Amino acid sequence: MRAGVSATGSKYRKRAASAGILKEYKLKPFQFPEDMIVVVDTREQQPIFGSRPPKGLTITVSKLDYGDYSLRGFENQFCIERKKISDLLSYCTVEREKKTKPKMEQFKRMDWVGLIIEARESEVYSPYEHSNISPEAVRQAIVSFEVRYGVHVYIGSRENSLRWMVDRMVKYYNIMKEL
Repeated sequence: MRAGVSATGSKYRKRAASAGILKEYKLKPFQFPEDMIVVVDTREQQPIFGSRPPKGLTITVSKLDYGDYSLRGFENQFCIERKKISDLLSYCTVEREKKTKPKMEQFKRMDWVGLIIEARESEVYSPYEHSNISPEAVRQAIVSFEVRYGVHVYIGSRENSLRWMVDRMVKYYNIMKEL
């Protein structure tokens, strides 16, 4: 059974599919506010957008004090940090006391902070090759980031992470423009 689909949900999907009711749904393309500008930190070596950002998205590169991505005008209120599995291990263990905790304390004072873990969940919560780091230590660190510091964590592929990130950027930006 797929993660996130209950036995009941799976049963209804099968029934709907056999009845010809269920069709593959394609999400609508992004619609960006005209004046929204995404800021990518200068230290981000391989931006999540790659060489072809979504159509209509305005991106600039600038040094950020917080996170790897933010929104112009909201750099001290909104950020998204991105980690690959190799970075995550040190983020949750060796760097935890000196770097990660102080960073989390700063994040706690911001309006909205996201942490993208660009990996499969099975990679995050499995024993790591050439490492004695326990997957349980990583799991507890992630839970702490969410509960203690209010960081929104997403674990997923690069493509899905991009959608998760952009959806939250657009929503945050639109809400802040309403105020």
